Amino acid sequence: MAQHASQPILILRTGPEIAEYPPRTTFGPRTLVDFEFVWLLRGSAHWQCGEHRIDLHPGTLLLARPGMRDHFRWDPEHPSAHAYAHFGVADAGSLGDPEGWPLTRALSPADPMAALCGYALWLAGGAPNPDLARTAEVLGWLLDLFVRGPVPDGVAADAGLSPHLRRLADSVAAAWRDDGTRPLSLGELAAATGVSPGHLSRLFRAEYSVGPVAAMELVRLARAATLLQRSNLTVAAVANACGFSSPFHFSRRFRTVYGIPPRTYRTAHATDDPHEPLARAGLLRLARRLLADHT
Repeated sequence: MAQHASQPILILRTGPEIAEYPPRTTFGPRTLVDFEFVWLLRGSAHWQCGEHRIDLHPGTLLLARPGMRDHFRWDPEHPSAHAYAHFGVADAGSLGDPEGWPLTRALSPADPMAALCGYALWLAGGAPNPDLARTAEVLGWLLDLFVRGPVPDGVAADAGLSPHLRRLADSVAAAWRDDGTRPLSLGELAAATGVSPGHLSRLFRAEYSVGPVAAMELVRLARAATLLQRSNLTVAAVANACGFSSPFHFSRRFRTVYGIPPRTYRTAHATDDPHEPLARAGLLRLARRLLADHT
């Protein structure tokens, strides 16, 4: 069996702590003797180190390295706050030379790195005795994800989606966010993608086992199956939430795809995978991008 890559071992020096600044505060220049993670909680900052000039906002994680001489200039108009942690690296594991590590990574609410930042702060705030060993371990996980990226090597977040399909997914997700999970015509889907209806149909036939309109219906049905399993909504309410014109139409389409009526699915198939038809059609990655705001 293949061995997992060794994880980094950190020596916690300071933090995680929170520092708050009034407008127009500056810090530095200073020369770092260890590593430092910095992530903004509110406000903004401009970070400069040699030729590197980076504007920092909430949602960005910065890693400064030993030997760097840097300078912070905080938000000129509003108070700012950031979290930080200083640490040494006793063993970098398989992360390679720190000189090749990135300086920043983007954080999002669904990002495991954002969760680890919050967890590290929570651990450090524990009273009366913060769990320093656990905090160092969590920062080690954070460093591993920061250097490698939050997904495995060779698997980008959009792997398997062409630029046309990413454009389609983002447009449809926005439409569903604004107007509900409604059915979309081939013309609407093609316009959202920026291609002709015929070209979009060929794209889907080449990539998936269904056409674009049928694919969107499968995504809506998968959302409906999840609601049947994990809510007390009536079948009629589920049908309405997922853009079907009537409970009868919904039940007919659901039975065609899942093989049983919605009520039977709810009572006898509560542990089934509601995304199985999506997986069968190869639509899982597209569906997850479409339904990100509905999960």
